[in-house]
Amino acid sequence: MSLVTAALRVLAENPDIQAKLRQDRSLIPNFLEEMLRTEGTVKALFRLTKRPVRIGDIDVRPGTHIMLIPAAANRDPKRFDQPHEFIFDRKNARENVSFGRGIHACTGSPLARAEAKAALERLFKRIGEFRIDEAFHGPADARRYDFVPSFMFRVRTALHLEFDPR
Repeated sequence: MSLVTAALRVLAENPDIQAKLRQDRSLIPNFLEEMLRTEGTVKALFRLTKRPVRIGDIDVRPGTHIMLIPAAANRDPKRFDQPHEFIFDRKNARENVSFGRGIHACTGSPLARAEAKAALERLFKRIGEFRIDEAFHGPADARRYDFVPSFMFRVRTALHLEFDPR
C-alpha cells in the first residue's frame, strides 16, 4: 500500500515520468525500485549485537542495540550517484535496502513488488492522466500530506488524486 501510494504521488507530480511509464510498461519495475530507494516505508530497524563487531571505525560490544536507517543507506553517495535525486531509470536502483538484505530480507518483498507493478499497470489501463488534488493537498509549491505517527514507518494516511477518464 505504501509503495503504491508513494508511486502514485510521484507520478501525479511528474506527468513526464507518468507518460513514459504509460508508453513503456517495462520501465515500471525499475521505477518501483527507485521509489523504494527514495520513499521506503521503513524508517528504522533495530538489531542487538551478539558478538563484537566493527561498524565503520567504531567497535561495538555484544549486547549493544543498533538502530539501522535504510533511507540513509539508500542515499549513500558511494553507492548511488546523485543520491538525493529521483531518477526513475537509475541503473542500480535495485541495490536499495528498503526491504533489507541477506538473512534479514523481508520475505514479503516479492509480493509487494508484484502488487505495486500490477496496480500501476491496471491504473494506466483504466484511467487517463492523474494529478494531485490540490483541494486536499495544496498547490504544487506547498503540498501537505499527513503520515501515520510512527518513528519506525513512513505511511501516508491519504492521497487524493484527480484523473482524466480513459
